[in-house]
Amino acid sequence: MNSIDVNDIKSILPHRYPFLLIDKVIEVEDKKRIVAIKNVTINEPFFQGHFPQQPIMPGVLTLEAMAQAGGVLFLKDPEYNGRMPFFAAIEKAKFRKPVIPGDQLRFEVETTKIKGPFIKMNGKALVNGKVVSEADLVFTLTERPSKRQIDPTASVHSSAILGKDVVVGPYTIIGKNVTIGDRTILEAHIMVEKYTRIGSDCHIHFGSVLGSDAQDIKYNGEKTWVVIGDRNEIREYVTINRSTGKNTVTEIGSDNILMTNVHIGHNSKLGNNITIANMANMAGHTIVEDNAVIGGMTGIHQFTRIGKGSMVGAYTRLPQDVPPFMLCEGNPATIRGFNLVGLKRKGVSSKAIKEIKNIYKQLYRLGKNKSQAIEEILKMQDIEPETQHLVNFIQADSNRGLTKKSIDTVEVTEE
Repeated sequence: MNSIDVNDIKSILPHRYPFLLIDKVIEVEDKKRIVAIKNVTINEPFFQGHFPQQPIMPGVLTLEAMAQAGGVLFLKDPEYNGRMPFFAAIEKAKFRKPVIPGDQLRFEVETTKIKGPFIKMNGKALVNGKVVSEADLVFTLTERPSKRQIDPTASVHSSAILGKDVVVGPYTIIGKNVTIGDRTILEAHIMVEKYTRIGSDCHIHFGSVLGSDAQDIKYNGEKTWVVIGDRNEIREYVTINRSTGKNTVTEIGSDNILMTNVHIGHNSKLGNNITIANMANMAGHTIVEDNAVIGGMTGIHQFTRIGKGSMVGAYTRLPQDVPPFMLCEGNPATIRGFNLVGLKRKGVSSKAIKEIKNIYKQLYRLGKNKSQAIEEILKMQDIEPETQHLVNFIQADSNRGLTKKSIDTVEVTEE
């Protein structure tokens, strides 16, 4: 037997006067059974309007008190602590006798079924050992909404949707139809313009502008979007433009790092786990695949593709595609080798590394043109997934063509 006094009940339940309807818990069997007490007095606020000449406790409040007792049974448990109990159903409710001032209600509530977030209980209310009401109660335990931390100098449009534990810093402006996921932090002086969606656990730093109009002469004010995934670190003064073309999207994946002054142009698509260093500028329709690394002050031409696991050195002018797993730098850019160190760090098999090295040689070291190289590459059999991705990238249609190999390259593919 365990008792829980009213102060502990208040720390467990979100209810407060005049809707906290149990005074004490006198028995608890974890997640199975609870017994609670309610002392009914003439001072209850509902008696002022519920038959004041012959005061009777509303029957629905006895059911609510049962549910609160059931809520204590689960919310005191660490698995459910901090959640909100909401009715999902009331079944087989019966009211056998009125409850009047001076009665002491004893609520006996037992768990009959648990299925996901839904909990079914059978509850009885007794006075002097006799049942006055009973019912089967179904309720769900949902996450309790937390108080958002919005600086008083910030401006948040009424149509914006902010998730749990979102922080909005000083002088930050959030426009209409913006959605921001749980636990995302927006520092000071940030502009999040209309039709922008930001995922959970992102950290956006001072002065960034997300979701501004496309910098494109073809853009005519149509409804377009910026969609940003989860766990992105977006540093100071990053700019990300909405796309051109009705209902199209500029898309940023998850777990990326965009450093200071990075610009992402309209209709661009970035994958996951990408690092882009300071002051790199990406024109419209650029595609960057997963795990790519782009050095600082790199300029990237529109419609350029940067393949998975590739590295682009700082100060590069990039007018053409960089195949997956390649090393690229220069002005204009040239291929300097393949990313052996990166492949090993990602745990890529030795077989795949050999295949990628062979493709690199066919494309860049044997003096063949692209068609000749592809002809040899397609003869490879039973290739690894990484190799197949590289082959698909090379064969795909391209607006820009593949970056060439530097004549004076010093090979950096071997350790």
